[in-house]
Amino acid sequence: MRPVLLFAGTREGRELAARFSAAGVPATVCTATGYGGTLLPEGGTLRVHAGRLDREGIAALMREGNFSFAVDATHPYAAEATRNIRAAAGESGTVLFRLLRESGGAEGCTAVPDAKAAARLLNEREGKALLATGSKELAVFTEVSDYQERLYPRMLPLPEVVKGALELGFPAAHLICMQGPFGMELNEALMRQFDLSILVTKETGRAGGFPEKLEAARRQNAEVIVIGRPPEEEGLSMEELLPLLEKKLGVSLGAGEEMGG
Repeated sequence: MRPVLLFAGTREGRELAARFSAAGVPATVCTATGYGGTLLPEGGTLRVHAGRLDREGIAALMREGNFSFAVDATHPYAAEATRNIRAAAGESGTVLFRLLRESGGAEGCTAVPDAKAAARLLNEREGKALLATGSKELAVFTEVSDYQERLYPRMLPLPEVVKGALELGFPAAHLICMQGPFGMELNEALMRQFDLSILVTKETGRAGGFPEKLEAARRQNAEVIVIGRPPEEEGLSMEELLPLLEKKLGVSLGAGEEMGG
């Protein structure tokens, strides 16, 4: 069986990796960070490639790997990664499937197009906010007035991530370092503990704990500012993709193992 190439930057990607492993499908699984690699099953038929790749690096990997096909299961907000994967697949002649994350409803929320717009809106509001947007664009929120006092970023518990936030001026007491996704009770407890009246988040879908964030904010009467997703040209849900992969591989991709957040 020719191996599969999987870009697993999401919970669904890790689930798919677990399905491949359980079915004995050889697969190279790419993660942007070493931490992402630690969340995958060890050994077996999986080979983990940790570290960011540009378009040329992805194309070279595709050409050298003789893969049956590739699956892009990166985060819906990782638009550059998806563009690079799509371009590399075209250059190398690799069959590519895009796994799309289900979109959750954001009724009653304040929608903004990007992090800069969210920061501008925070300058028009009063009160403290939970930043559930990840750490990549944290520098944008230093433009918020009194950000050291008002903002509580939630991020992965990684030394380099914490170091970056501290260097931006966020106080250690405001850093919430945890691996998600999170249940409603924990989201609500955090907002209540720090007296947060605003939630800034991305539309991460059910797999990313989006409904639980909204319900926690509703219970705390907090405003929700949602950064919209980049537009997707095409792709498949997990339910649509699995039968296609099973047909191409000639195996059943069962439930696999639960891979956590």
